Amino acid sequence: MNVRVSSLVARTLGALSLASLPLLVLIPRAASAAEIDWKGYTWSVTNGGMAGVAAGSSANVSVDSNGYLHLQIRKNGDTWTAAEMFTTTRIGFGTYQWQIDGPIDTLDKNVVLGLFPYGPAAGIGNDGTNEIDIEYSRWGQENGPNGDWTNYPASGTTVGELSYNFSLAGNTLSTSRFIWTTSSIEDFLISGFEPVSSMKSLLKTWKYSPNNAKTNIPQQALPLGMNLWCYAIPSDGKNVEIVVRDFQFVPEGSSSGGAGSGGSSGSSPSGGSSPSGGSSPSGGSSPSGGSSPSGGSSPSGGSSPSGDMGSAGTSGVPLSVGGAGNAGAASASAGEAQSGASSSSANAGDRAGCSCGILTSGRLPNSIEGLLLALLALPAARRRAGRARVRGNRAVEC
Repeated sequence: MNVRVSSLVARTLGALSLASLPLLVLIPRAASAAEIDWKGYTWSVTNGGMAGVAAGSSANVSVDSNGYLHLQIRKNGDTWTAAEMFTTTRIGFGTYQWQIDGPIDTLDKNVVLGLFPYGPAAGIGNDGTNEIDIEYSRWGQENGPNGDWTNYPASGTTVGELSYNFSLAGNTLSTSRFIWTTSSIEDFLISGFEPVSSMKSLLKTWKYSPNNAKTNIPQQALPLGMNLWCYAIPSDGKNVEIVVRDFQFVPEGSSSGGAGSGGSSGSSPSGGSSPSGGSSPSGGSSPSGGSSPSGGSSPSGGSSPSGDMGSAGTSGVPLSVGGAGNAGAASASAGEAQSGASSSSANAGDRAGCSCGILTSGRLPNSIEGLLLALLALPAARRRAGRARVRGNRAVEC
C-alpha cells in the first residue's frame, strides 16, 4: 500500500440562504487527506466532514497484506469516526463490482455502507445530481428495509429508487454490482463471491430505464466513492468493520463485460482495470483527467452546472421532486428484474423486499457543511444525514 499526504483546497462555496444560518463567515476549510493506491486507482481518503454524525478519519481506511480494503467506524473515548474515500480520477459507463466480506444485512440500524459514483466530489453538478448509489442501511429503523438502490439525474429533479429487504442467511460474503449505460442503470445483489460474468446466487436485481435518459441518468464520468458512516451513533455502541476484498470495473464495450442486459458476459479482469483503461461516457472527461466536460466545472473548482437539489423518490419508480410520487410502488421479488418506471401496485410493507417512499429534507451544499463543521463544530452531512423514512407523518415499516 502506498500512502501519500497532500493538502486539499476546500470546495468552492455554493449558494446559501442566509436564513439557514445565524452567522455566515465565508472562510473555506482546508483539509488534509491521505491517498491510497488500491485496485489500480488512487483514492483520496476523507479526514474531517463527511456524511453523518461522525467525521472521517484516514486511520479507519487501510489495505492489508492480502490487498483487502478495510473500512471502519471506531470510537476513541467519546469520539466516533468513520471512513470515506473517492477516486482521484473519474470512471464512466461500464460494470462496477464489489466483493464484500461483512454482515451488510445485519448492520446496526444507524450504520450505512455506501458504494457510489458521485459527481459533486469533482464539481460535476449539485448534490442530488450525478450520483448512483448502492447503500446498505436501515436508516435508524429497527425493522426498516436494509438495501437501497438510488439513481440521481444528470440534471433536474427526477430520482429513481428501490428500497428492499434481503438476507445473507448468516453468511458475510456478498457481491454488489451495477451496470451503467447512457440509457439505464441495472443493479444486482448476489450471495457469495461471483465473477463479473456470473448471475449465480442472485438475491435481487432491478433495472432503472427512465424516460429522457440523457437528463435522468448521469452522462459524465464521475469520481467513485465508498464510505462506512454513522447515520446516528451506533445503537449498540460497537465498532464496525467492513472488508472489501475486491473491486472491478469493466468499461462498456469491453470484451469482458458484465452479466445482465446491460453488458455482455465474459470473464472479469483480474483486480479491476486501471483508470487509463476505462472509457468515459460521451461528453465526459477521460479517467486520466484533463478539462471538464462542457457545462460542468472542473475538479479544481468553478461553478457547477445548474441542477436542483434532489429528493429521494418513491421506490422503484422515478419521482419529480416537489410532486406526488407513486405511493406503494412494488419492488421486484428476489431475483426478479423491474424495468424502467413500470411497477405493480402494492402497499408498502406487504412483503419482504418491499418498496418504501422516502422524503428527504433539504440540506446545505457540501462546502457549507464543511464550513459549519469548522466554525460551529457541528457534524457535516450530505443529504442522508436528514434522511427519514416517513410517509406523511408516520414511519413506514417494511
